[in-house]
Amino acid sequence: MKNFFSSVKKQGPLKSRMQLSIDKDMVDSQGMLTLWNLMDTMNSIKENRIQSLFINDRYEESVKNIDLKLYRNAALGEDLLVESNFAPNGKRQVDLKVYVSKRIKGEPARRVCKAVYTLTIKPK
Repeated sequence: MKNFFSSVKKQGPLKSRMQLSIDKDMVDSQGMLTLWNLMDTMNSIKENRIQSLFINDRYEESVKNIDLKLYRNAALGEDLLVESNFAPNGKRQVDLKVYVSKRIKGEPARRVCKAVYTLTIKPK
C-alpha cells in the first residue's frame, strides 16, 4: 500500500472538495433532499475518485463495506460541501471517507452525513 499511496500523491491530492447546490430534482414533495439522490451523489464522487487513482492498469478495486451515518437532512436551495479523502486501512485496504456538510455564512458547518467506503485495492 505504501507504493499505492506514493503513486496517488504523485497523481494528485488525497483530499477533494466539491460544492453541491440542492435543486428541485433532488428533493421530495416536502422540499427535503432524498436519500437516493444523496447516495447517487456520493457514489458518483466515489467512482470519480477511484478512476482518478487508476493511473495505470496495475490496480483494481472492490467495495468491501459501506458505513453510512445520517445526522440531519438538507432542504431545497441549500448549499452542501462534499469532502472526500483516502486513508490507509491495513495492508491491502483503503478507506474512502465522504463527508457532506451544510455551509451557511456566519455559522459553523453542520454535518449532513458521513459515508466510509472500505475498498480493497490490489494489483491485478
